[in-house]
Amino acid sequence: MTATEALLRVLLLLLAFGHSTHGAECFPPCDPQNGFCEDDNVCRCQPGWQGSLCDQCVTAPGCYNGFCEEAWQCICNEGWEGKLCEIDVRPCTSFPCANNGSCVNLEHGQYKCSCIPGYTGKDCMKKEGPCVNNGSPCQNGGSCVDDEGWASHPSCLCPPGFSGNFCEIVTNSCNPNPCENDGVCTDIGGDFRCRCPAGFIDKTCSRPVNSCSSTPCLNGGTCLQHSQAICFTILGVLTSLVVLGTMGIVFLNKCETWVSNLRYNHMLRKKKNLLLQYHSGEDLAVNIIFPEKIDMTTFNKEAGEEEI
Repeated sequence: MTATEALLRVLLLLLAFGHSTHGAECFPPCDPQNGFCEDDNVCRCQPGWQGSLCDQCVTAPGCYNGFCEEAWQCICNEGWEGKLCEIDVRPCTSFPCANNGSCVNLEHGQYKCSCIPGYTGKDCMKKEGPCVNNGSPCQNGGSCVDDEGWASHPSCLCPPGFSGNFCEIVTNSCNPNPCENDGVCTDIGGDFRCRCPAGFIDKTCSRPVNSCSSTPCLNGGTCLQHSQAICFTILGVLTSLVVLGTMGIVFLNKCETWVSNLRYNHMLRKKKNLLLQYHSGEDLAVNIIFPEKIDMTTFNKEAGEEEI
């Protein structure tokens, strides 16, 4: 507030209180806080207040686009900003309407464009073509396309399951097959449904199933996909077969050695008995070959019989 404004307010206060008359009553009564009644049944308002009953506040000087709730306030109307509400921020200030369209400010910062003939759209930027002038010829939910109004004839953008110039032909949504990974397609009238093979999901069976995404394993366990589990199982079986085969070979080798030793010992005993049956009473010199060593032993019949 400048010094001139402050002085003006002081003078107004002095004038107001200097001409007050006690005892006068106005009908209807003046605001008891913001005015007083004179003998001529007129309310005299305090500085910053106005109206026949002194119940209307006065805005700050220069506040042309605002209002007040208390004296000398400047509360901006919608679309205005600044200390004195002098800045226009309404959307039409930026001239959003093209092609000579007229802009109208609406509430809450909105606007509306009134387009001249031949143009349409929110900002009058779309030329009125055959889709607007003649209506859409497209059937079954098709969208009319006319190159934003510049095409001489309309075209139709058909939804899935329909074809033709005007989307009038019902097509088979499964031809070609949209299902991936050998999924089986079923046409359901303008759309399709895929029956996915094991391991795939989604509308077109394009996404592999990830059973580990929900972290089902507790206590630090590691989750494996079904295919991984099968691979590890097969690998474990093969490893077990290799171990069992190795153990079988070692066991067979041991068995062959034992059988060979048994046969060899049996042969030695048989030869020994045969030799002892020759020439009663005569000494016989027999070379007996053992697996670990070679030794010469002399047997006689009697000695041989005792040993037997």
